[in-house]
Amino acid sequence: MEHRVIYPRPLKKGDQVCVIDPANAFTEEGIRNARAFLEGKGFRVVFSEDMAFKRGTAEERADRLNGVLRDRSNRAVLCMWGGYGTIPLLDKIDYEAVRTNRPIFSGFSDITAIHTAFQNRAGLVTFHGPALYSPKRPVTPEAQKQFIDMVMHPQSRRELCNLNGEPFRTIRGGTAQGRLTGGNMTIVSRLMGTPYEIDTEGKIIFLEEVGEKPYRLHGMLYQLKLGGKFKDAAGVIIGGLTGCDDEGRPGSGEEAVRTVLEDTDIPVICNVRAGHLRDPLTLPLGSEAKLEGDRVIIIGT
Repeated sequence: MEHRVIYPRPLKKGDQVCVIDPANAFTEEGIRNARAFLEGKGFRVVFSEDMAFKRGTAEERADRLNGVLRDRSNRAVLCMWGGYGTIPLLDKIDYEAVRTNRPIFSGFSDITAIHTAFQNRAGLVTFHGPALYSPKRPVTPEAQKQFIDMVMHPQSRRELCNLNGEPFRTIRGGTAQGRLTGGNMTIVSRLMGTPYEIDTEGKIIFLEEVGEKPYRLHGMLYQLKLGGKFKDAAGVIIGGLTGCDDEGRPGSGEEAVRTVLEDTDIPVICNVRAGHLRDPLTLPLGSEAKLEGDRVIIIGT
């Protein structure tokens, strides 16, 4: 059952933000850098109990997550980074607390599972945003600025543009409008056939990936295609396909996408730099958006 869409309360300087690790575990370096970034933006920062994969049973980890979600003083719940292990939490989350407290929620990669569950079970608009700290792909100041602006003005209308100046590219042109949904392609694929399967009817699907060869992208996209997920959708946004080209072999990640989606009847835009990148755009999942040719416009309310 899909719930009425609700927006989180805008984040303000002085608000308390809680950093969590529902996939990969905290490190001292990560805590130090995430704290410095968020305190530098004027927020009060706390860190949750460790709830990462293999840091207790799924029930114990979910209890820690629910403790964070039930605490009304946490105006934002921000995931440190991605990793693995959020899917076992989905059937144990207190979605009523999510609906009641409406926190800003942000994360990417494996966190796609929680984004999708929050949309389906609570109706909350959430943010596909950058890692708070990444030694492998340090996030640029421009991406951090866009993220902070988005969570402080979650209902604002805005047009998205790649932060490095690269244009978006169209695979299929046209105009579409609908609420954004999606995230990491692997996680969207893993949720198929479960109660937390992505709902794409009338929506704009965002998909990104990292480190998967073109044939695996082709397979996951065809699974979604045969499952009717593109037939009922309004449009598709393809984000970063980081490290998905198979060097020394013909074809690329984008070519695999084109092969599957070029015969759909909906607009498809690619090269939208969101995902596993140093300069990722933040996307408000659940918010109304519009595709016009090679333009992506967040309508907000």
